[in-house]
Amino acid sequence: MADPTPNRFTLRDLPLPAKLVVTTFLISVGLGYLWAMAQIHFKHASPGHTLPTTTDLVARFSGVPWPLEPKPEIDAAEKKADHIAQGEAVANAVKIKGVKIKSLIGDRCAICHSNGGEKEEFPLDTYDGIAKYLAKSANHPHGHMHTAITADRTAKWGKENMVPAFFEKSDGWRQATKTRESRQKLEAEREAERLALVAWIEAGARKAQYDADAFPLPTPEKFDQLTKEFVTEAVALPDRPSVGADNPVDRWKAAKRKQLSPDALTQSTHAHLLTFSLLWAATGLIFAFTSYSLSTRCILSPLVLIAQIVDVACWWLARLEPPAGPYFALAIMGTGAIVGMGLGAQILLSLFNMYGRKGRLILAILFLAGAGLFVVTYAKVIGPQLQAEEKFAEQNAK
Repeated sequence: MADPTPNRFTLRDLPLPAKLVVTTFLISVGLGYLWAMAQIHFKHASPGHTLPTTTDLVARFSGVPWPLEPKPEIDAAEKKADHIAQGEAVANAVKIKGVKIKSLIGDRCAICHSNGGEKEEFPLDTYDGIAKYLAKSANHPHGHMHTAITADRTAKWGKENMVPAFFEKSDGWRQATKTRESRQKLEAEREAERLALVAWIEAGARKAQYDADAFPLPTPEKFDQLTKEFVTEAVALPDRPSVGADNPVDRWKAAKRKQLSPDALTQSTHAHLLTFSLLWAATGLIFAFTSYSLSTRCILSPLVLIAQIVDVACWWLARLEPPAGPYFALAIMGTGAIVGMGLGAQILLSLFNMYGRKGRLILAILFLAGAGLFVVTYAKVIGPQLQAEEKFAEQNAK
């Protein structure tokens, strides 16, 4: 296709200072995208995998296992298992000191992590919400929630440290600690609460115990200081046999726990459609001023923007009931690949089109140096991290 304006302005016509600004911008966007890939690894990929697998994607966006299989009656299966466990427990009923675990989480955690709370995007007011932060990983051997409630109390308050939620950040703390004696008493009670929650998580965080609001403390004598309002009697449930990945109920429950919540998906959607749209528009406009043919520029300039919109649309369509939803989740692999490859093409082609022979030589040297640095980083940091994650996953599966 012939260009209707053969004498048009191109990137080569920019003054050197402007070229340097555009070059720096394009390289910065490229590096930022590489860090986005690192974030995708930590948020969505299974341990030991650089990027999410098809199973990871389907679980994250559709909340179902892949390959797709008939959905079992999860609630019925759980109720049956809990009924059997309760029956065995009653047959050997010995009530011991317990903690009202649901009430404890509600007062110390869910008060902020629920609708209307300052951390409502990370809900902890239901067992399903809590379960998402109980998944084990190399960085969180007992789950993210366990890490957050066993952190150093003096460390920075945030999502990695929930310990202050039991102490100075909790309701009524300031009024109840006006004297030294009252502070010591309250600190002992709150520490017992924190340790009770830790014990519940380390004991398997059973849903039946959460629903019954009664968790039998493993060493009752160590919880003498536990706040009276959270003390109850509980019966220990027999341990369930480990059924692993061969159990369809466990597979469906694990996939559902990994699924992004509507709140998290909404937050990610608006960030992508606003922030990335500006970036992809900028890289697309820069490529539009290259000297390539009109057809090439018409295809590649808007490609990344279009693919990004389709990608985000697939996030939401993936929430449709199976079998349709999971296939939209699989399509995210294709749309994401188009975004990545299209962005890479826009950056590289624009950079090499902007300069003459000397400028291209300098760019080639910079990219070779960057590739060498990446190889060293992979060998020293990324590779060992992936191996550690894979080893952890293998040990956890045993």
